[in-house]
Amino acid sequence: MGTELDADLNLLERMRHARAQLNEEICAASVDQSADVLNALRLESSYHLCEFFFLLKANGFYDTDDIHALADMHNRYLAEVLKDEEKMRRMNLTSERLLQAIFTGDTMPRLLDVWRSSRGSLDQSNLARFLVTIMSTETCRKLVVAFTKAGFLERIRTPHGTVVIRSKGIVEAMFGASIRQLRLELQPGMSA
Repeated sequence: MGTELDADLNLLERMRHARAQLNEEICAASVDQSADVLNALRLESSYHLCEFFFLLKANGFYDTDDIHALADMHNRYLAEVLKDEEKMRRMNLTSERLLQAIFTGDTMPRLLDVWRSSRGSLDQSNLARFLVTIMSTETCRKLVVAFTKAGFLERIRTPHGTVVIRSKGIVEAMFGASIRQLRLELQPGMSA
């Protein structure tokens, strides 16, 4: 090794290994070891769901009653993507799908109310809105069901017919430990 390309390939290999290791740990930590749950946990999208909850925690959203700033950033990002047809094509997104994922005067109050009533809680449809660029609503729903069966999420159907979900903190901790381990492997001598 010694060339930049070799170093790049080494980094890629280590990143893939870290993701595979995280996936193994998530499956091992699941309280439900059924094939259906484990197959869902092994989906690429499960990594993104873990990352989303980790980023909520890491960026301090669990410590505030206000998730409005995140929803505003989300809306601004989708507005930019909507202006770029080439990017939408590359991401396999339609304008209709993106428009449905924007928090509006109808959906923003529900997002804020659910979050404020139980910090860290999201209506399942609003979680799907946040994840629109990386997974379909149906994939998000399937993962939420699997993560609930695995013991990682609480999923409650409200009297209003909505489904509210809340992380138990397990996936945030596992994801954080995974990227911390990768960082320490790549930069020996760095402390946590």
